[in-house]
Amino acid sequence: MSKTSFFSDSFIARIKDAVNLVTIVSEVLALKKTGRHYQGLCPFHPEKTPSFMVNEEKQIFHCFGCGLGGNVFTFLMHYHHLSFPETVSELAQRLGVPLPKTSSARPTEEEPGLKEALRSLQAQAAEYYHHLLLTEKAGRKGREYLTYRKMNRKMAEEFYLGYAPEGWDHLVSFFKNKSIPLPLLEQSGLIIKKEKGGHYDRFRNRLIFPIFDDRRQVIGFGGRALGEETPKYLNSPESPIFNKGQILYGLSQAKASIRGLNQVVVVEGYFDLLSLHLHGFKQAVATLGTALGSYQIRKLKGLAEDLILLFDGDQPGIQAALRSVSLFEQERVSARIKVLPSDTDPDSYLFQVGPERFSAELQQAEPMMTFFINRQVGEVGPRVQDQARMVDRLVPHLKGLTSEWERAYYVGLVSQKLKIPESVIWRTMKGSMTGEKISKGTEKSLKEGQIPGLEWHVIEALLRIPQAPLLLLNKDRTDLFETPEARSIYKTMAELYRQNGKVDPSLLLNKLEDQTLRNQISVLAFRGFIESKDEEPFLSDLMKRIQLRELQKQEKALYREIRSKEKLGITEELRSLLALKKDLLQRRKEILISSKG
Repeated sequence: MSKTSFFSDSFIARIKDAVNLVTIVSEVLALKKTGRHYQGLCPFHPEKTPSFMVNEEKQIFHCFGCGLGGNVFTFLMHYHHLSFPETVSELAQRLGVPLPKTSSARPTEEEPGLKEALRSLQAQAAEYYHHLLLTEKAGRKGREYLTYRKMNRKMAEEFYLGYAPEGWDHLVSFFKNKSIPLPLLEQSGLIIKKEKGGHYDRFRNRLIFPIFDDRRQVIGFGGRALGEETPKYLNSPESPIFNKGQILYGLSQAKASIRGLNQVVVVEGYFDLLSLHLHGFKQAVATLGTALGSYQIRKLKGLAEDLILLFDGDQPGIQAALRSVSLFEQERVSARIKVLPSDTDPDSYLFQVGPERFSAELQQAEPMMTFFINRQVGEVGPRVQDQARMVDRLVPHLKGLTSEWERAYYVGLVSQKLKIPESVIWRTMKGSMTGEKISKGTEKSLKEGQIPGLEWHVIEALLRIPQAPLLLLNKDRTDLFETPEARSIYKTMAELYRQNGKVDPSLLLNKLEDQTLRNQISVLAFRGFIESKDEEPFLSDLMKRIQLRELQKQEKALYREIRSKEKLGITEELRSLLALKKDLLQRRKEILISSKG
């Protein structure tokens, strides 16, 4: 089924025209204006130097690092892991545009209906838990626990905290009264099916932390046991709308402060996060009890330049800090690390020392590589063999540094710490690279904007030069196209031109099913072969090349006919064909002379 078959072309165009890609991308990435484009760090691959570009005029984006390109729908689909119908539905909901009745269908995981239904259930459950905590007698236990943890009502309201009461089926009964299908509730993770029949609540006697996505919609919950329940912290299970490896708790509340300060502080626990926000550190976010993953790191790097990881001051906290180094290296993201004093966590330490001292200590966080080297070297034994093994252990991390300055600095640091000459470390690094093969493909990469051939020059002209469609789409020129990909794009462009009187790159991207083709279009629309000052001569030259191609085809056909007449000895017709040949050669000569001029 076509991705656009849920909605009409006119409805999709209406949604696309109503949003600004720069605004949408800026919600999750820090963009800077550079000339005619906006630029930022790509969220789809590891990088330190921004290569992600957004063109506001054409409403398209392209990353010149990984090659991904497209329009607002493509971006949201890849960033939020949505299907095309889900993306259109969410944008329509944001704009307050009702979905066409013909687009509704039986909900499946591939369609908007299921996820919308699950989000609705999570929102209703969050409201139920929140109401119990703040107003009902049954929520007294939760309120008392918040007081014990020195949290006030304002924090409970800001993070929409709730309470799941003791007992087995309070939420089951709540939803039964609303006639919600039990299988859908099971899929939401809010209730669990009993082996012998019936259902029970997943969260019981727990303080509830609603987990929001980037769009401020509840997609799951965390629950802290208030009795002897195990485990102490329980999260919602994975579902079509909830993947804890992609979520950062508190991000929706912290995003404005992160942008304002250009800094984000990452902690591990719910109450660590709440304590930081309570004391004014509103740029804090938290993982859901797991280590940071690649997706979360890419999300963070797009929001702020200064990333600080805050770890508990126990051995597990130190080990977690050390483990994070390799992943940040893989993602080519710089960060700083702060490990708190022994046997403390951010929650308890903040209340112990106060926000002023805490802020000062936070700013003393070490660069990640400095922290890593200091901790590793601190474990080295006194023997020469121990030092040699340590150098071997550190070399891969030193090689992974993309900045020559950083590499030189940290080689010097290791030399100083281990009392080994820098030259030894450099030779070790060089030796470890011997035999490594670097593949240099013979084909030029699309992401560098180098697509050869007349056919791609035609497509680029149609994308970038306003006068080009009138000249290149005034008649069918599909015979110019040798590859099926280029021919398919040209035909789609011709269709759009007939319908709209122009070739809109963003609308064109909607028509293409293949992401590789979308990448080709976005790179050509952004940075192809044509400088704006050269548009007119480029188009003129292109038309001459097309004329020469057409003449070449006529000449080949004419030569075949001449040979045929020569064999048959038809003199009169042969004389006419030779005159035509002379005319074609003259036209070719004129075109070539004008091109040189």
